[in-house]
Amino acid sequence: MPQPKPRDQKPLLHTVEEASELLRRVSLWAWVWWFAGTAPFVCAMLHFISDMSRAAAARDRLAAGALVVAIAYWGMKVAHAVFAEHLLRHLRLEGSPVALNWRGRLRLVTSQAMIHATAPWMLVLAGTAMLPLGWAYAFYHNVSVLTLPTLRAGGRVRDVVRSALVQSHFRQGQNHGLMLVLLVVGMLVWINLLAGELLLSVLAKSISGEDNVVSRNPFILLSSGSLAATIGVSYIIVGPLVKAMYAVRCFYSLSRRNGEDIAVQFQLARPSVAIASAMLWVVCLSASTPCLAISSTGGKAELRTAPRAANVDPAVLDTHIREVMQQDIFQWRLPRDKMSASADTSWLGGLLRDFDRWLGVIKKDIGDWYDQSLGKWIKEILRKMRGKDNPTTERTGDGFWVESLPALLWGLLAVLVVALVGLIVRQWRQTRAARVDAVTPAPEVNLENDNVVASQLPENEWLRLAQEKMDAGDYRLAMRALFLATLAHLGDQRLIAIAQSKSNGDYIRELGFRARERERLRTLFHDSVRAFDRAWYGWHDVTRELLEHFRDNHQHIVSDASPRVPA
Repeated sequence: MPQPKPRDQKPLLHTVEEASELLRRVSLWAWVWWFAGTAPFVCAMLHFISDMSRAAAARDRLAAGALVVAIAYWGMKVAHAVFAEHLLRHLRLEGSPVALNWRGRLRLVTSQAMIHATAPWMLVLAGTAMLPLGWAYAFYHNVSVLTLPTLRAGGRVRDVVRSALVQSHFRQGQNHGLMLVLLVVGMLVWINLLAGELLLSVLAKSISGEDNVVSRNPFILLSSGSLAATIGVSYIIVGPLVKAMYAVRCFYSLSRRNGEDIAVQFQLARPSVAIASAMLWVVCLSASTPCLAISSTGGKAELRTAPRAANVDPAVLDTHIREVMQQDIFQWRLPRDKMSASADTSWLGGLLRDFDRWLGVIKKDIGDWYDQSLGKWIKEILRKMRGKDNPTTERTGDGFWVESLPALLWGLLAVLVVALVGLIVRQWRQTRAARVDAVTPAPEVNLENDNVVASQLPENEWLRLAQEKMDAGDYRLAMRALFLATLAHLGDQRLIAIAQSKSNGDYIRELGFRARERERLRTLFHDSVRAFDRAWYGWHDVTRELLEHFRDNHQHIVSDASPRVPA
């Protein structure tokens, strides 16, 4: 029986169906953001194309018209990011998000302007090269999906770009299949719009009795203005499906690291579990009332009310049970084979039998391979080492192994000596390196440098630096040293993996995945990250009271992150 595929390995049409279901269930505010951002851009683009293709003074209005289209495109991409966040939050079963501060909103607007400004040119170049078109197309849609979640988690624009690039490599076969499906859907929508426009013009002529522009010349539907209008409306219709597909792809791609798709399935299963529990409770209550018993009359099972327990004779009850269990409807067990009847029926006996069969197959395969390839090569080498060309010495029986035994023993002895020498040298180098590390003092670290990593110093050294900065009155650097000490402690406890490429938002998500059951630890660390980001990347002043609170928070994190000793 074939094993079911993981959720991130489902077929292509499963992703399309899930994206369609997502669009049906998303909130009304998401659709408001989509149409409020897309419709102005489509209208501005149609006006620009119509004006530039017909107006006599088009050259004079080119710069102003292009600027209006660019601003509308910018606003559309910001609205698409909000719409895509609604889709991703619905997949994650999350509630209303925390409002972004002014710095986060500024990063949202500037990131969409910087990244999506390159989309038209990069997609044209990628379409010319053909090969990277799928990656580039997925990257720009991933940016729309991941921008707001990354910024809300404390990330920056470079984190958005890095995450979008990583997710663009997820299941490229499925990605190209989705692009083909979207191309077919978009063409069908566009053709339907053209046909609908033609049918409406014919219907209007039949009702009013007067010719219109389309009825007089149907080929006007292929003009630049008509094509731009139908393509713009098609984009408004098909665009949400595109964002939904890539929101589903990003959700499953991110779930490979944090397992949030499993958590969502558990949350969705809670109502079903509650209903099943209620049904089980009803069954258990009904079992305490007079139940139905089965008796055998003439080979047929009939239902009757069971007698009270006080009046039941144990011998009579045992007889009825045997009669019922001898009926054909209860003879459902399969017959045992001869091997299982004669051998041990325990799970250990079956495991040993399977292991013995597996060893027999492996032994036979290795023996055949040795006799056909490796054995011949070893025999030839040993024959040349002995200097004997007599073909009678090339036997495959016991004589050959007796003659080659000294050479094999010498070879094994040489391998043993080399391995022993290697172990001694390795142990000596490790001991010497440990002595050098013990003698060498901790390197000086410039806390002003943004490339400082928490793994450069142990926790006690960061605390020492924090105390030095506090004594010197530099509270801002002291806070950074305390924050690096917190990261170093969490890294020592294997709750996060420290890396220079990771952002604070990555550490929050990683801690949330590895310490799901420690809610207080996750809350304390999230508060520390927010306080540090406001002080280090923002304009908030660091006072001594704030620093004392930050140090107390660090001590609580250390106590919660330390291994728990059972009472």
